[in-house]
Amino acid sequence: MRLLERAQRINQHIPAPWLVAFVLVIFFFAFSLRQKTEIVGYDYDPSGFPQIYMKDVETREFDSEGRLHYLLITPQITHFQMNPDTPSDADYTLIDNPNMALHDAESKAPWLVTATIGRSEGNGQLIRLLENVLIQQQTPSQGLIQITTTELRVRPREQFAETDKAVKMRSAKGQIDAKGMDADLAQSRLQLKSQVKAVYDPR
Repeated sequence: MRLLERAQRINQHIPAPWLVAFVLVIFFFAFSLRQKTEIVGYDYDPSGFPQIYMKDVETREFDSEGRLHYLLITPQITHFQMNPDTPSDADYTLIDNPNMALHDAESKAPWLVTATIGRSEGNGQLIRLLENVLIQQQTPSQGLIQITTTELRVRPREQFAETDKAVKMRSAKGQIDAKGMDADLAQSRLQLKSQVKAVYDPR
């Protein structure tokens, strides 16, 4: 009842058409001010958006004699370019569930490397593998060799891998735990860095 009386009093001093026009002006002013505030406060970061992405990717690299040197299979890669206008050394590519095969110089069974996440840097010269990293090779003397760690840096063209994290190596002859590893996969040479503990199974 009081609201109705107030409206009638206002209507006595201000004609109805002007009152409606005044309310509409206030409404549109408030709406435009809200939109402007939202636009000014939005922080646009172009590096958060991928430049390129591809699905079901299979990459093969061959040596000078035409032999398969390196293979990468992944369900998806996403490339991020820091400067939208030109490539730079800061660009990187995320690799989902990378599955790699590195063939050594003597054409033995390849080293197979898998992980949950991969990040390619330096135009593919370095690939960082993270989470559930598994390296394995089938050998005639020790059977299946399996190496697990949480992080691995791979230089696929050099077929070299390294980590400073804890490493666990298993084979038919036992298990070795260590911290840190350098692996020349082309020559099948592994060097464990420190805190090496071995359990040997003579069977």
